[in-house]
Amino acid sequence: MEPHLKVLILSPHRDDAAFSLSIAIANWLTARHTVTVLNVFTRSRNAPYSDAGFVHENDELSYVSAMRLREDEHFFRRITQNLPKGIKGNLHMMDLNLKDAPIRLRCSFEELSDTPVNPTDPAIEKIRKTLTKLSDDGTMETLVLPAALGNQVDHLTVREAAMHLTTVLSSAFYEDLPYATTHPSATTDLDTLRDTAAKLNEPLNPVVYQVESAIEYKRRLILGYASQIDDEVATLICDFAKRYDGGERLWANQRWLDAYASI
Repeated sequence: MEPHLKVLILSPHRDDAAFSLSIAIANWLTARHTVTVLNVFTRSRNAPYSDAGFVHENDELSYVSAMRLREDEHFFRRITQNLPKGIKGNLHMMDLNLKDAPIRLRCSFEELSDTPVNPTDPAIEKIRKTLTKLSDDGTMETLVLPAALGNQVDHLTVREAAMHLTTVLSSAFYEDLPYATTHPSATTDLDTLRDTAAKLNEPLNPVVYQVESAIEYKRRLILGYASQIDDEVATLICDFAKRYDGGERLWANQRWLDAYASI
């Protein structure tokens, strides 16, 4: 029998795991692994494709945050609906309920990829404490974290908070979408991450996860995030999988390759 693993995914915002890892998550669940998505910055006013602009300013944060939670819950229902009954419960969601960068760091949406990580950001310590607890109680056997392609500050902050664990845990970085396909620095950012890992004697190797009819399948899943994307952006995100013959590519350390070749 193949080992059943406990995979923890760090998702800076509610949609990041879905946009970047829908195919991989489906692959892991089908293989009967347990997957937990830890959403970090879940308090937000960002819903550009919604009616949030008509909500009173005092109610906008709670309105948008609740809307995005419903979208996430919809994704979780859709991705597990065709699984055998015995493994539907293998997908879990946890929230840290932290404020996203425009609220926390008081930067505009246009500045998100130009704002550096604040090393004194209290969010970093909160993320680290949570990861330590999850590791201690056995929820996290292997870690999946953002590569932070496109330098979005929340993605960078999450990566920074978890980076120390990649030297002791089997770990893999996912290619952040839609930034991986739209941001001009994405290729350079990935090269920099790989170079940094190599200098630390922790080289990263590509691994690809696939499912049947992946692009159409992923499209059905992510269009549920209607407050965040339109049809055009959904197409960009899903068509990225064509580069990998209908899959998603992660960059894994040697511990991942050695211990978890089955995933």
